[in-house]
Amino acid sequence: MNDWNALRVHYARFTPLILAEARNEWAIDPYAWDEGKGMMFMTPIERWLWSDIRDANAVFYPQYPVGRVFVDFANPKAKVVIECDGAAFHTDKAKDAARDAVLAADGWTVYRAPGWLCATEYDRDTGAPSEAGAFVRAIVERHGLARCGSDGWAQIAESVGVARAAKGGDL
Repeated sequence: MNDWNALRVHYARFTPLILAEARNEWAIDPYAWDEGKGMMFMTPIERWLWSDIRDANAVFYPQYPVGRVFVDFANPKAKVVIECDGAAFHTDKAKDAARDAVLAADGWTVYRAPGWLCATEYDRDTGAPSEAGAFVRAIVERHGLARCGSDGWAQIAESVGVARAAKGGDL
């Protein structure tokens, strides 16, 4: 189980830094969690979606407190939330809708991914993103949450290619 109090204290400490940063830049190290050591745990579907979020180079913070609740993944600067709806915790759609309405009234945009979607894998033959990956990438593009921007990966590949070509190597 998550240590909700420790998470709330953690984010209370770092939220001013998060809000001072651009929506597509990290304010704190997203990998500096002590998962398995007491503060934060992710469900399997949350871990799968976290992998897609990282693959999209998107800036989201897991298990983020918003008001009285915690959301699965949030970008507080952009006020965007992604929730993973596993069957065990999301059987009451009216309750989820009411929770989303409270978040929306505070300016948050909430996206919900059913658990089956979170568990999809990339296409091993083509390397195409999973359905969950495509879902995340659409959100990231819509809100400008990728660290490299929409053409950043091409710029990185181009600069690496230029550097390798100068050294006589292949990309």
